[in-house]
Amino acid sequence: MRSAAVAAWLLPAVAGAEAPGAGLDAFEAPASAPVAKVYGKLRAQGGVDTRFDSAPADSDAEDVTQARVRVNLGVDVKLSDAVRAVVEGRLRWHGAAQRDFARARAEFEPSLGEAFVDLYTRRVDLRVGNQVVAFGANAAFAPADALNPRDLREGLLSGDPEDAKLPAFAIRALGDVGKATFTVAYFPFFTPDRYDVFGQDEALLQPGAEVALPRRLDRSVEEGVQARLLETARPASFGAAGDLGVRLLAPAGRAKVGASWVWATEKLPEVRLDPELASALLASARGQDVKSATALSLQNRAAAGEALFTGTYARRHLFSVEASVLAGPSELDFDVSYAPAQTFVDAAFAPVEKPAVTWVVGVSQAEDSPYVYSLSYLGMAVPGVAADQLLFLFEPSTAQGVGRTAWLHLFVAAGGAKLWGDRLELTLRAAFEPIQRSFALAPKVEYLGLSRARVWVAAELYEGPAFSPFGYFGRNDQVLAGFEVDLF
Repeated sequence: MRSAAVAAWLLPAVAGAEAPGAGLDAFEAPASAPVAKVYGKLRAQGGVDTRFDSAPADSDAEDVTQARVRVNLGVDVKLSDAVRAVVEGRLRWHGAAQRDFARARAEFEPSLGEAFVDLYTRRVDLRVGNQVVAFGANAAFAPADALNPRDLREGLLSGDPEDAKLPAFAIRALGDVGKATFTVAYFPFFTPDRYDVFGQDEALLQPGAEVALPRRLDRSVEEGVQARLLETARPASFGAAGDLGVRLLAPAGRAKVGASWVWATEKLPEVRLDPELASALLASARGQDVKSATALSLQNRAAAGEALFTGTYARRHLFSVEASVLAGPSELDFDVSYAPAQTFVDAAFAPVEKPAVTWVVGVSQAEDSPYVYSLSYLGMAVPGVAADQLLFLFEPSTAQGVGRTAWLHLFVAAGGAKLWGDRLELTLRAAFEPIQRSFALAPKVEYLGLSRARVWVAAELYEGPAFSPFGYFGRNDQVLAGFEVDLF
């Protein structure tokens, strides 16, 4: 539902392991002893919406207060010059409540983070296990970076970028061919994006969407079932069903240029509702009576075992080129990708498959400095949109009436400075989408004067029409506070 570029806000690239230099023979120098490094981090934040929209009696109502706690604990072991192992565990706790602290609840989610074994050889380095594989030049928005799933439950502006991209089991090979570097990655198991369907500010369905759920949910199971609510089938594993990515990167003067191909399953489901079910749910959401003939037909069809909706995952090709170059204290990058078919959503929340061309141009800081900055422009062209179609979040309602190419333009900037002897850091993240004139701002103040810890206060401000990327159905502003502690 939401632009992948916005969901992956300022996601940092993850670099591959470098091949070690050729070592001496074992009889000339003894093997080095294993070296282990333990690491850990605790992050916590709480937030309150500045406006309460929906009534607490509504089971699909939004939450207006929430708290998040994340703990990452891991060990990085260098067994020898040829073998390295990493094991990391993650814990996520999330608590939320509606207005007047109604329907307060919490969920606890343990998971496996990065957990892999590196095998370094003279020609190819192999990594096997849970990992993050980064494609593309732009660290935040490269459209080629489509292999790992995302966690769309984190805040778009104040969420930690490290939490947005999820490790998944893969086999990755990294090596050299002449002056060029190649990466081949295979993800045999399907892992979808993590998302909320309703209730959260980051949910796919907002209170103003006028869309009801296919069935009512008891509050005791609503958090756990949301990840499966829109699905009817998941892809098989191994063989042709796995995700495959190939990337080639080579120097070209002062620049690096590259190309990649990704054949992967989309990480959000295509949900197709039966027309009768869709009309009944829309009437229910608007508080209208469902026609008796429609209700009887749906009842008979359900009793006969007929499938009234499907939620499946489409498989796509993605062809990309990239380039990056150092220009003084800055790095310039460029990405462009072509997808012969990609899933979008129309104004009725039905999936629409269209080809798409996506490009990203960015400039970011490349040297140490008390000032940090980055600026990215993301554009997308979607040809072949019919006169009666309207791409959700892409286009205003006035775009209908003629066949066309739909356009998305998004400008994202981030800047900051350290003051007061590097004990205080002021940052601002901002995004602007010019077609519907929607924007988002996130000022943040951090105190860095504590040993191995930092505390901060921030705000998230959203403005724009109801069907715009940042005004999505009157998305609420928030006031937030949090802290981060390095455990080791």
